[in-house]
Amino acid sequence: MTKISTSSTQTITSNTVSSSSELNLYSQMGTSIGTALIGVIFMILLLGWIVKRLGHNKKRNAFIDVKATHCISPKERIMLVEVDKQLLVVGITSHHMTLLHTIDEQRAEKLLSQSTPVAKSADNNVFKQILQSALKTKKE
Repeated sequence: MTKISTSSTQTITSNTVSSSSELNLYSQMGTSIGTALIGVIFMILLLGWIVKRLGHNKKRNAFIDVKATHCISPKERIMLVEVDKQLLVVGITSHHMTLLHTIDEQRAEKLLSQSTPVAKSADNNVFKQILQSALKTKKE
């Protein structure tokens, strides 16, 4: 009883085709915008990582100078810190810092004049030498 005319069928199919092409266009735009957004976020993270790796340590006249560091575990380390011409041996964990030993001014000058750090890889060796010589004089 219902008679469908060919013109109305063509209108329905043309509306369906145009809406699907619009939908396809929007999905392509969304995909390209999403890809661009992910690319920008990736570049920001990459640049942040590069800046962190290169370091932005500028030498300034600081009152506290870290002379050497020795890592015991990923969250524990021992640091040799110079404060007011004294060397402090500090134990550092993830929760707190503890002063392990204080080396007086005359002894600190003698120890620091003996060892001149050449590279960062030599820091552990310098720390080891300073700590051993400090412990030898403490025993004597």
